[in-house]
Amino acid sequence: MGEEPKAAPPPPRKAGVLKQVIVIAVLVVVSTAGGLALYRFVLSPKLETTEEQPAEEVASEAIPPGSVAFDLEETQTAVVDTTPNAPNSVLIYTVSMICANEKTKELVSKNKQWFVAMLSDLHRNRTKEELADPAVEKSILEQAREQANSLLVRLQPEPNPEITVIQVLHLKFTVFTI
Repeated sequence: MGEEPKAAPPPPRKAGVLKQVIVIAVLVVVSTAGGLALYRFVLSPKLETTEEQPAEEVASEAIPPGSVAFDLEETQTAVVDTTPNAPNSVLIYTVSMICANEKTKELVSKNKQWFVAMLSDLHRNRTKEELADPAVEKSILEQAREQANSLLVRLQPEPNPEITVIQVLHLKFTVFTI
């Protein structure tokens, strides 16, 4: 009984290795092209706009040379307490309005009662917790600036874009417990 001759091992597949090399090369080229396209059309425009924004912010926050401050008197308002047996508290605050020019300061001074009432409304009915948050204080100041500019537009017979309040500042902002 004769043994069957063993089959010769198959020759190495050069075509299979060649296919793998081609697939890897195509994947490398496609992923590189995709990465470059992503950078070119998505990341590069965002990086360019973020570089330009700080320059614009600095220009918008610039205080004009003719600006003047108008200080209002110290005022107080009750603070809402969330706990029923807590002692009463009072918010004592002083506000200064930075006016773009002398005309704005004169108009604010002439109609001071409107601005005092507006500021009183913004500070009234706040809790101690709210007033302890710096973001709330910043929000009050921003709302005060916006409402002051709105009041200035309404108080003028013809709106003048040069008459504006640039910023509102707290010179004093203290919660006092009685």
